[in-house]
Amino acid sequence: MTHHTTTAIDPHRPWIRDERDDPSRMDWAQTLFNPLGMTGKLHFSRAWTFMFMGRLVLFIVPVFVAFIAGLAGADMSGAWQPIKAIGLPLPALLVPFFFFTLVTELTSWVAHVRRFAEANRSTLKAAIVLIPLFLGLAGFALGVVAGTAQFDAQQAKQAAAVESAATGDAAGDAAATSPEAAGEEANEEARPEARGPRRNGPPPTQMEMAMGAGMGLAFPLWAVSSFFVMLWTLLHVARMPNGGVGRFRTGSDLTRDEQRLKSYETA
Repeated sequence: MTHHTTTAIDPHRPWIRDERDDPSRMDWAQTLFNPLGMTGKLHFSRAWTFMFMGRLVLFIVPVFVAFIAGLAGADMSGAWQPIKAIGLPLPALLVPFFFFTLVTELTSWVAHVRRFAEANRSTLKAAIVLIPLFLGLAGFALGVVAGTAQFDAQQAKQAAAVESAATGDAAGDAAATSPEAAGEEANEEARPEARGPRRNGPPPTQMEMAMGAGMGLAFPLWAVSSFFVMLWTLLHVARMPNGGVGRFRTGSDLTRDEQRLKSYETA
């Protein structure tokens, strides 16, 4: 039984010649949330494009708008502040991007499973699209451990400095009345820049430092690996022929030789 036709299935998309790619027959809910079915190449490409463009828009548009508004003089500091209720050091304007990305990591896996099943390929290959998520989680865990260790090191250093200052104060009380000591103290107070830059606001807590380090390591790992997975999807998965029979190519059209063959078979 052939699924191809020599006439256009959709008058607005005359290049579609495979009935399995008919846009009117696409079920978005099944394509994105049911891993037990099968999806043709065009339906898969539409779902993947929706997920990719959603991420792109939710990231670029808020950042661009905040940047332009900042240049215009608007106070956009609140947009870059994290939302404490979430517990992650994410700017408020990127929170929709974060949650949309988490959801589409799973829906992308579902769409890949269905595509491999339709093409008679091993559905285990669909796990490749979860590699960026796993790398991000691993990077987040390592970053949290490193951030916690850094916080503990800073606390130990501050405790040692306080103890050393207390010991020095006790030992220097006797010499505090000497002219040399008074002059040195006056010079030290007159040069506050020698103490180094000071951080505005309260110091970060252990949780804030750990989460910040975790996100700082997780995002680059996720972004870089996602780029290579995107190339794999576009160049391999989206080009697999329907039913697993035929050549790897983009689109749902038939070559002229294939159209002549189908016309001969249906004649």
